[in-house]
Amino acid sequence: MKTSKKKNPGAAVTAVVTRIIHGDSIKGSDDLGNYYNTQAELAQHQAINRDGWYATNIDWWEQDGGGGYGGSTDEEAMIGDGGGQADGVEGLAFLDRLILESSSKNNSKKLKFARAIDAGAGVGRVTKHILLKRYDCVQLVEADSGWSKRSKTYLGRKRAARCTFTCSRIEELDQDSDDTSSIDLVWLQWTLQYLTDTDAVETLQNLAARLILKTGIFIVKENRPYGAARQDRFQMDTPGVSGRYDITRSDDHHRLLFQRAGLTVNQTEEGVETNSYALSLTV
Repeated sequence: MKTSKKKNPGAAVTAVVTRIIHGDSIKGSDDLGNYYNTQAELAQHQAINRDGWYATNIDWWEQDGGGGYGGSTDEEAMIGDGGGQADGVEGLAFLDRLILESSSKNNSKKLKFARAIDAGAGVGRVTKHILLKRYDCVQLVEADSGWSKRSKTYLGRKRAARCTFTCSRIEELDQDSDDTSSIDLVWLQWTLQYLTDTDAVETLQNLAARLILKTGIFIVKENRPYGAARQDRFQMDTPGVSGRYDITRSDDHHRLLFQRAGLTVNQTEEGVETNSYALSLTV
């Protein structure tokens, strides 16, 4: 969940050529030394351990249990360092370039800026630094009740008045909600890494169903392998070694999940440690 240190507000958004990803091409390892030759092998192992891993993560995120990554501020507890503001600048620049490009290409499809969802919101860092600067109101969806309550203080009275707060795991978010096809933007950042592949696909489908057709924007930002790590291999951390479950997926691994969720990658941007994706429903 480390933030990207790269400050690139002027970077170009890259258009993406659609390609089919196959599960047999997804490979990687965990911190116990196990190697997985296919995505199916990974998914099977995740399914067996899912409930125990999730229970550990719940304890890990609770403020009484350590509050995530710790640190001296709420933002450091969310992302593990003091780069929250720089990440917000980067994210806002990415969003603004998407808005500008979409507006110029689709003059007949006027974008709206009424409602956004911050999925896996934590203390509301993305809402504060990005979403409330462009959207009228934001729904913060956060699983931990302590962080959900804390977000109201973190945002302050004026910002919080423009928000609604939903305490729910995103993979369990009500699929019969009245929000279907009524949301202008969904922002999902550093959250898929804590979900199994199966839950990640279902979450993406559920959130995408809430977007306004044709003009709704879906942004996903996640870590990627970098540095000495092989960029085409996932790395999975498990509670027994790392104290929590999370998985750093490769670009192709993320694209496979998007593909299975019925989503198309329209734009992408690479940070030092992250990939940002702009998605839409596949027609």
